[in-house]
Amino acid sequence: MAKLEQLSELLISEISQFEKTVERLEKIQQEKIGIDSAAFEKLLLKHQEKLEKGLSDHSMDMKDLGAKLEEAKAYPIWALIVFVISIVLNGIFIYAAFY
Repeated sequence: MAKLEQLSELLISEISQFEKTVERLEKIQQEKIGIDSAAFEKLLLKHQEKLEKGLSDHSMDMKDLGAKLEEAKAYPIWALIVFVISIVLNGIFIYAAFY
C-alpha cells in the first residue's frame, strides 16, 4: 500500500507540474510575440541609401579630380631637368664673367 501511495503522490506532483507548464505556455501564446522585421528592413534601406549616396558623391569627386588633373599643366621631367641645368650653367657663366 505504501508503494501505491508514493506512486499516487508522484503522479499528482507530475500533473501539477504539467498544469503549471501549460499555464505558462498559454500566457506566452496570449502575448502574441511576433517577429516584425519591417523596422529592421526600413533601417537597412536607409543605410543602403546613405551608402549609395556616399558612393555617388565619391564617384563625382573622383571624376572632378580626374578632369582637374587633365587640365593641369604638367611638364615632363626631362624638360624640368634641362631648365634647371640651364639656370645653373647661366649662373656659373655670369659668376665667371664678373670674376
